[in-house]
Amino acid sequence: MPEQYSILICDDHAILLEGLKVCLQRTPGVGNVLLCTTMQNAMQLLDSGCHVDLCIVDLDLPDGSGIALIEHVKRVLPEVRTMVYTSHEEIWNINAIMRSEADGVVFKSCGVEELQLAVTNIARGDNYFCKRFQQLVRHIEMHIPDSCGHLTTTEHNVLQQLARGLRANEIARILNVSVNTINTHKAHLLSKFNATNTTELIIKAFVKGMVEFKLGQ
Repeated sequence: MPEQYSILICDDHAILLEGLKVCLQRTPGVGNVLLCTTMQNAMQLLDSGCHVDLCIVDLDLPDGSGIALIEHVKRVLPEVRTMVYTSHEEIWNINAIMRSEADGVVFKSCGVEELQLAVTNIARGDNYFCKRFQQLVRHIEMHIPDSCGHLTTTEHNVLQQLARGLRANEIARILNVSVNTINTHKAHLLSKFNATNTTELIIKAFVKGMVEFKLGQ
């Protein structure tokens, strides 16, 4: 991530957008802050080649879902980090966030300092999930299969590196194995945790106390 990173915020509340822009422009490391009120506008901006390091998205957009926007970003621009910034705490939304591969979550009820902390950590490659999100995630712990506790040493090592935000090629280099081997272990982990992607895997592993990563205080 560059010393000055560019942020795109997508939310349909214009006044909130302007307030967020002022707040984030006061955050060390933040450079350009771009604003969009619809999913279509955000996609057009991203697809045009405009440089963005972090995309902050509300779940409820006038022309679609913030989850769909995050999935678009992950598919087309996987190097761009993503964060959900929303007031929606319903269980179905929590599940949707977990399956979206978002790199972090902050609720709108959180303070400015936590928002700035989340942006700083996510932009530099860490994960960040606010305390309230953690509490809501714990309610789904009963749905995590017991088989996830039976990991091989290598699977455990791979899980720890994934929680650090590392990609398969980086983990392969650290563990001195092939990328294919890492992908195989990752597939086993996803199966054991009944997870569809890395974000859901890490959150479920955290709920089980098996990994640590940057979280709200």
